Amino acid sequence: MTTDSDKQQKDLIRDRFTRTAQVFGDYAVAHRIREAELLARMVQADPGDRAIDLACGPGTLALRFAKHVRWICGIDLTPAMLVLAQRTAIAQGLRNLDFATSDAHALPFADGSLDIAVSSYSLHHMADSAGVIREMARVVKKGGRVGILDIRVSEDPKVAELSNRVERTRDSSHTRTLAQSEFEALFAARRLRVTGTHIQEDPRPFDHWMLVAGWKPGDHEYIETRRLLEATMQDDSAGFHPKYVVPGSQQGGEPELNFVNTMLFVAAEKI
Repeated sequence: MTTDSDKQQKDLIRDRFTRTAQVFGDYAVAHRIREAELLARMVQADPGDRAIDLACGPGTLALRFAKHVRWICGIDLTPAMLVLAQRTAIAQGLRNLDFATSDAHALPFADGSLDIAVSSYSLHHMADSAGVIREMARVVKKGGRVGILDIRVSEDPKVAELSNRVERTRDSSHTRTLAQSEFEALFAARRLRVTGTHIQEDPRPFDHWMLVAGWKPGDHEYIETRRLLEATMQDDSAGFHPKYVVPGSQQGGEPELNFVNTMLFVAAEKI
């Protein structure tokens, strides 16, 4: 049953990703190719497989997986994202994928009907991350594979709490980033045997991170997020490793604030 809080969260997601569809979509499709290819290898994507990409956004995973599997469907709550994904698929001449507006908490597929279920950068937006993993496990057959790529927080509760505070200040559709042990527990609860994990650090300019969330210098969200992040610089108390750097092309120019997103890849097999 959908509660008022669930509906509110989905409305936040649609609003956030409708406002930023173009700028976020251009970034994700262009800069996350290697990540998508790594996850495809981890879940052993095969030419005979039928797959689903949950919360697919602009097709970050689906567009790459289409080159490795027989067929893939990308589902997302935000129609504006699916328009971008479909447009890119047509431009790339991809014919073995479909896109549909749907909720990751209630997938429109029968039990055990797919070989692979994947998702990227989505669980930290979900009202019920355990429910999403449950759905992923439900729709894949025995021996099928599940793959997740998402940001990850420290196992230290205090560091995790502050990290999530920074994230929610930047993006009101952020619910909670999980620690690696939480990801693994969610998989184990659904009889998904973890077959591989990988941790990757992604250095990013603060200004671009805010841009893809829809904010610019002078906006309240920009100012407050920057204040919170800069306050953690001395002891790295939120785990973002923030620092000031001078861009190589701007020697003598103003230093810019950079930080690090820590990402976790998890691949598993349904047993």
